[in-house]
Amino acid sequence: MRSDLNPTATIDPRLDERLAKFARSPQTGVWNHLDKSQIIEDIRDRLVNPYQIQQGEQPFCGPAAVVFELIRKQPDRYIDICQNLYEHGSFDGYTKKITVAGRLCRSYGNLRMAQADWMLLATLRDCANTIVPVHPKAPRLIRELGGITKPWEINGWVKELLGYSQMKSHPTILSGEFRALQEADSAIKDGGVAFGLINSQGLLGTNSFLASRFHRIYPNHWVTILGDISIEPSTKITKNKQSRVQFDMYSWGRKIHVNTDTATIKDFFWGVTVGKSLGEAS
Repeated sequence: MRSDLNPTATIDPRLDERLAKFARSPQTGVWNHLDKSQIIEDIRDRLVNPYQIQQGEQPFCGPAAVVFELIRKQPDRYIDICQNLYEHGSFDGYTKKITVAGRLCRSYGNLRMAQADWMLLATLRDCANTIVPVHPKAPRLIRELGGITKPWEINGWVKELLGYSQMKSHPTILSGEFRALQEADSAIKDGGVAFGLINSQGLLGTNSFLASRFHRIYPNHWVTILGDISIEPSTKITKNKQSRVQFDMYSWGRKIHVNTDTATIKDFFWGVTVGKSLGEAS
Protein backbone atom coordinates (compact mmCIF):
# COMPACT_ATOMS: atom_id res chain seq x y z
CA MET A 1 0.00 0.00 0.00
CA ARG A 2 1.26 3.47 -0.81
CA SER A 3 2.43 5.28 2.30
CA ASP A 4 1.27 8.68 1.04
CA LEU A 5 -2.41 7.70 1.03
CA ASN A 6 -4.69 8.02 4.05
CA PRO A 7 -8.00 6.27 3.37
CA THR A 8 -9.66 7.86 6.42
CA ALA A 9 -8.68 11.46 5.60
CA THR A 10 -11.39 14.06 4.96
CA ILE A 11 -11.27 17.59 3.64
CA ASP A 12 -11.85 20.77 5.59
CA PRO A 13 -15.63 21.48 5.95
CA ARG A 14 -15.05 24.90 4.40
CA LEU A 15 -13.59 23.30 1.27
CA ASP A 16 -16.35 20.71 1.28
CA GLU A 17 -18.96 23.47 1.21
CA ARG A 18 -17.06 25.22 -1.57
CA LEU A 19 -17.21 22.03 -3.62
CA ALA A 20 -20.92 21.67 -2.86
CA LYS A 21 -21.52 25.16 -4.27
CA PHE A 22 -19.70 24.13 -7.43
CA ALA A 23 -21.91 21.05 -7.65
CA ARG A 24 -25.08 23.15 -7.22
CA SER A 25 -24.06 25.75 -9.78
CA PRO A 26 -26.49 25.78 -12.73
CA GLN A 27 -23.82 27.08 -15.12
CA THR A 28 -23.28 24.77 -18.09
CA GLY A 29 -19.72 23.64 -18.70
CA VAL A 30 -17.80 24.56 -21.84
CA TRP A 31 -15.93 21.23 -22.04
CA ASN A 32 -18.05 19.12 -24.36
CA HIS A 33 -16.72 15.73 -23.31
CA LEU A 34 -15.94 16.16 -19.61
CA ASP A 35 -18.30 15.13 -16.82
CA LYS A 36 -18.92 17.68 -14.06
CA SER A 37 -19.62 15.13 -11.33
CA GLN A 38 -16.41 13.26 -12.16
CA ILE A 39 -14.40 16.47 -12.12
CA ILE A 40 -15.76 17.35 -8.67
CA GLU A 41 -14.94 13.86 -7.43
CA ASP A 42 -11.41 14.22 -8.82
CA ILE A 43 -10.99 17.60 -7.10
CA ARG A 44 -12.19 16.16 -3.79
CA ASP A 45 -9.68 13.31 -4.05
CA ARG A 46 -6.86 15.78 -4.60
CA LEU A 47 -7.94 17.98 -1.70
CA VAL A 48 -7.82 14.92 0.55
CA ASN A 49 -4.46 13.89 -0.87
CA PRO A 50 -2.56 16.18 -3.29
CA TYR A 51 -0.45 13.19 -4.38
CA GLN A 52 -3.48 12.03 -6.35
CA ILE A 53 -2.69 14.52 -9.08
CA GLN A 54 -0.44 13.08 -11.74
CA GLN A 55 0.38 13.42 -15.40
CA GLY A 56 -0.66 9.87 -16.24
CA GLU A 57 0.59 9.02 -19.71
CA GLN A 58 0.73 12.65 -20.82
CA PRO A 59 3.96 14.72 -20.86
CA PHE A 60 2.57 17.24 -18.37
CA CYS A 61 5.19 16.90 -15.63
CA GLY A 62 5.83 20.66 -15.47
CA PRO A 63 2.22 21.75 -14.96
CA ALA A 64 1.60 18.82 -12.60
CA ALA A 65 4.52 19.84 -10.39
CA VAL A 66 3.19 23.39 -10.01
CA VAL A 67 -0.48 22.41 -9.55
CA PHE A 68 0.58 19.95 -6.85
CA GLU A 69 1.86 22.93 -4.85
CA LEU A 70 -1.27 24.93 -5.67
CA ILE A 71 -3.42 22.20 -4.10
CA ARG A 72 -1.19 21.96 -1.03
CA LYS A 73 -0.81 25.68 -0.42
CA GLN A 74 -3.97 27.29 -1.82
CA PRO A 75 -6.76 24.67 -1.97
CA ASP A 76 -9.52 27.32 -2.14
CA ARG A 77 -7.91 28.83 -5.20
CA TYR A 78 -7.53 25.39 -6.76
CA ILE A 79 -11.30 24.87 -6.50
CA ASP A 80 -12.01 28.36 -7.91
CA ILE A 81 -9.65 27.81 -10.84
CA CYS A 82 -11.21 24.45 -11.70
CA GLN A 83 -14.78 25.76 -11.47
CA ASN A 84 -14.07 28.82 -13.61
CA LEU A 85 -12.18 26.76 -16.13
CA TYR A 86 -15.01 24.23 -16.37
CA GLU A 87 -17.84 26.78 -16.54
CA HIS A 88 -16.23 29.66 -18.45
CA GLY A 89 -13.13 28.24 -20.10
CA SER A 90 -10.86 30.68 -18.29
CA PHE A 91 -9.58 31.75 -14.90
CA ASP A 92 -7.86 34.80 -13.50
CA GLY A 93 -4.16 34.47 -12.92
CA TYR A 94 -2.52 36.92 -10.59
CA THR A 95 -1.49 39.20 -13.46
CA LYS A 96 -3.47 37.97 -16.48
CA LYS A 97 -6.42 35.85 -17.55
CA ILE A 98 -5.73 32.30 -18.68
CA THR A 99 -8.15 31.22 -21.43
CA VAL A 100 -8.45 27.74 -22.89
CA ALA A 101 -8.67 27.32 -26.66
CA GLY A 102 -12.09 26.33 -27.96
CA ARG A 103 -10.60 23.41 -29.90
CA LEU A 104 -9.23 21.96 -26.64
CA CYS A 105 -12.67 22.20 -25.01
CA ARG A 106 -14.17 20.36 -28.00
CA SER A 107 -11.46 17.69 -28.17
CA TYR A 108 -12.08 14.14 -27.04
CA GLY A 109 -10.31 10.81 -26.90
CA ASN A 110 -8.23 8.83 -24.44
CA LEU A 111 -7.12 11.47 -21.96
CA ARG A 112 -4.67 9.07 -20.28
CA MET A 113 -5.32 10.82 -16.96
CA ALA A 114 -8.13 11.97 -14.65
CA GLN A 115 -10.57 14.50 -16.09
CA ALA A 116 -9.85 17.27 -13.56
CA ASP A 117 -6.12 16.87 -14.15
CA TRP A 118 -6.58 16.94 -17.92
CA MET A 119 -8.73 20.06 -17.81
CA LEU A 120 -6.21 22.13 -15.85
CA LEU A 121 -2.88 20.64 -16.93
CA ALA A 122 -3.77 20.50 -20.62
CA THR A 123 -4.95 24.12 -20.46
CA LEU A 124 -1.68 25.30 -18.90
CA ARG A 125 0.40 23.30 -21.36
CA ASP A 126 -1.60 24.37 -24.41
CA CYS A 127 -1.60 28.05 -23.47
CA ALA A 128 2.19 27.96 -23.17
CA ASN A 129 2.67 26.29 -26.55
CA THR A 130 3.11 28.46 -29.63
CA ILE A 131 3.56 25.77 -32.27
CA VAL A 132 2.34 22.35 -31.12
CA PRO A 133 -1.27 22.25 -29.88
CA VAL A 134 -2.41 19.83 -27.18
CA HIS A 135 -4.88 17.14 -28.26
CA PRO A 136 -5.67 13.77 -26.66
CA LYS A 137 -5.55 12.02 -30.05
CA ALA A 138 -2.18 13.44 -31.07
CA PRO A 139 0.53 10.88 -31.94
CA ARG A 140 3.00 10.19 -29.17
CA LEU A 141 5.83 12.13 -30.83
CA ILE A 142 3.65 15.23 -31.17
CA ARG A 143 2.47 14.88 -27.57
CA GLU A 144 6.06 14.61 -26.36
CA LEU A 145 7.17 17.64 -28.36
CA GLY A 146 4.21 19.67 -27.12
CA GLY A 147 4.87 18.65 -23.54
CA ILE A 148 8.40 20.04 -23.22
CA THR A 149 8.43 22.54 -20.32
CA LYS A 150 11.00 25.30 -20.13
CA PRO A 151 12.13 26.97 -16.87
CA TRP A 152 10.49 30.27 -17.78
CA GLU A 153 7.16 28.46 -18.18
CA ILE A 154 7.50 27.08 -14.65
CA ASN A 155 8.19 30.65 -13.52
CA GLY A 156 5.06 31.87 -15.29
CA TRP A 157 2.81 29.22 -13.75
CA VAL A 158 4.23 29.86 -10.29
CA LYS A 159 3.47 33.55 -10.75
CA GLU A 160 -0.05 33.17 -12.17
CA LEU A 161 -1.27 30.23 -10.08
CA LEU A 162 0.49 30.77 -6.77
CA GLY A 163 1.01 34.52 -6.93
CA TYR A 164 4.67 34.39 -5.99
CA SER A 165 6.53 37.51 -7.04
CA GLN A 166 10.11 36.26 -6.84
CA MET A 167 11.13 33.51 -9.25
CA LYS A 168 14.66 32.45 -10.07
CA SER A 169 16.15 29.62 -12.10
CA HIS A 170 19.44 27.94 -11.20
CA PRO A 171 20.62 25.94 -14.22
CA THR A 172 23.32 23.36 -13.58
CA ILE A 173 24.33 22.41 -17.10
CA LEU A 174 28.04 22.43 -16.26
CA SER A 175 28.17 22.77 -12.47
CA GLY A 176 26.41 24.19 -9.42
CA GLU A 177 24.14 21.25 -8.56
CA PHE A 178 24.73 21.48 -4.81
CA ARG A 179 24.36 25.25 -4.74
CA ALA A 180 21.05 24.85 -6.60
CA LEU A 181 19.82 22.32 -4.05
CA GLN A 182 20.80 24.71 -1.26
CA GLU A 183 18.78 27.46 -2.96
CA ALA A 184 15.82 25.05 -3.13
CA ASP A 185 16.21 24.24 0.56
CA SER A 186 16.30 27.95 1.45
CA ALA A 187 13.21 28.75 -0.62
CA ILE A 188 11.21 25.87 0.89
CA LYS A 189 12.17 26.83 4.44
CA ASP A 190 11.09 30.42 3.68
CA GLY A 191 7.63 29.18 2.68
CA GLY A 192 8.27 29.13 -1.06
CA VAL A 193 8.41 26.38 -3.65
CA ALA A 194 11.14 24.61 -5.60
CA PHE A 195 11.10 22.50 -8.74
CA GLY A 196 13.89 20.34 -10.06
CA LEU A 197 14.73 19.52 -13.67
CA ILE A 198 16.17 16.02 -13.90
CA ASN A 199 16.83 13.15 -16.20
CA SER A 200 14.38 10.64 -14.76
CA GLN A 201 15.99 7.49 -16.15
CA GLY A 202 19.38 8.49 -14.82
CA LEU A 203 18.36 9.81 -11.40
CA LEU A 204 15.58 7.35 -10.61
CA GLY A 205 16.12 4.40 -12.93
CA THR A 206 18.54 1.54 -13.09
CA ASN A 207 20.70 1.85 -16.18
CA SER A 208 23.68 0.06 -17.60
CA PHE A 209 26.87 2.07 -18.00
CA LEU A 210 26.23 2.73 -21.70
CA ALA A 211 22.58 3.61 -21.12
CA SER A 212 23.44 5.97 -18.28
CA ARG A 213 26.03 7.74 -20.41
CA PHE A 214 23.45 8.20 -23.17
CA HIS A 215 20.65 9.36 -20.89
CA ARG A 216 22.81 11.98 -19.21
CA ILE A 217 22.87 14.18 -22.30
CA TYR A 218 19.42 15.73 -21.80
CA PRO A 219 16.90 16.62 -19.06
CA ASN A 220 13.39 15.19 -19.48
CA HIS A 221 11.36 15.58 -16.29
CA TRP A 222 10.21 18.22 -13.78
CA VAL A 223 9.62 17.32 -10.13
CA THR A 224 8.49 19.20 -7.04
CA ILE A 225 11.23 19.34 -4.42
CA LEU A 226 9.62 18.89 -1.02
CA GLY A 227 12.58 19.37 1.33
CA ASP A 228 14.61 17.24 3.73
CA ILE A 229 17.63 18.11 1.61
CA SER A 230 20.89 16.69 2.89
CA ILE A 231 24.26 16.99 1.19
CA GLU A 232 26.94 14.96 2.92
CA PRO A 233 30.18 16.95 3.13
CA SER A 234 33.40 15.39 1.99
CA THR A 235 35.56 14.04 4.83
CA LYS A 236 38.80 12.13 5.12
CA ILE A 237 36.76 8.96 5.09
CA THR A 238 34.65 9.84 2.07
CA LYS A 239 37.09 11.90 0.00
CA ASN A 240 37.97 8.92 -2.17
CA LYS A 241 34.35 7.73 -2.28
CA GLN A 242 31.08 9.29 -3.33
CA SER A 243 29.32 11.39 -0.69
CA ARG A 244 25.54 11.03 -0.42
CA VAL A 245 22.81 13.47 -1.41
CA GLN A 246 19.25 13.05 -0.16
CA PHE A 247 15.97 14.92 -0.66
CA ASP A 248 12.24 14.30 -0.94
CA MET A 249 10.30 15.06 -4.10
CA TYR A 250 6.89 14.65 -5.70
CA SER A 251 6.61 12.93 -9.08
CA TRP A 252 4.15 10.62 -10.86
CA GLY A 253 1.56 10.81 -8.12
CA ARG A 254 3.80 9.84 -5.22
CA LYS A 255 6.42 11.01 -2.78
CA ILE A 256 9.91 9.79 -3.64
CA HIS A 257 12.94 9.86 -1.36
CA VAL A 258 16.12 10.30 -3.35
CA ASN A 259 19.26 8.90 -1.76
CA THR A 260 22.11 8.83 -4.21
CA ASP A 261 25.75 9.72 -4.69
CA THR A 262 27.17 13.04 -5.81
CA ALA A 263 28.26 11.68 -9.20
CA THR A 264 24.67 10.75 -10.03
CA ILE A 265 23.48 14.24 -9.06
CA LYS A 266 26.15 15.83 -11.25
CA ASP A 267 25.16 13.64 -14.19
CA PHE A 268 21.36 13.74 -13.99
CA PHE A 269 20.33 16.87 -12.05
CA TRP A 270 19.93 19.79 -14.45
CA GLY A 271 18.72 22.68 -12.35
CA VAL A 272 16.25 24.21 -9.93
CA THR A 273 13.56 26.86 -10.26
CA VAL A 274 12.37 28.49 -7.04
CA GLY A 275 9.55 30.86 -6.20
CA LYS A 276 8.56 32.81 -3.14
CA SER A 277 6.68 35.93 -2.14
CA LEU A 278 8.37 39.30 -2.07
CA GLY A 279 8.01 39.57 1.69
CA GLU A 280 9.66 36.23 2.42
CA ALA A 281 13.20 36.12 3.68
CA SER A 282 15.97 35.46 1.20
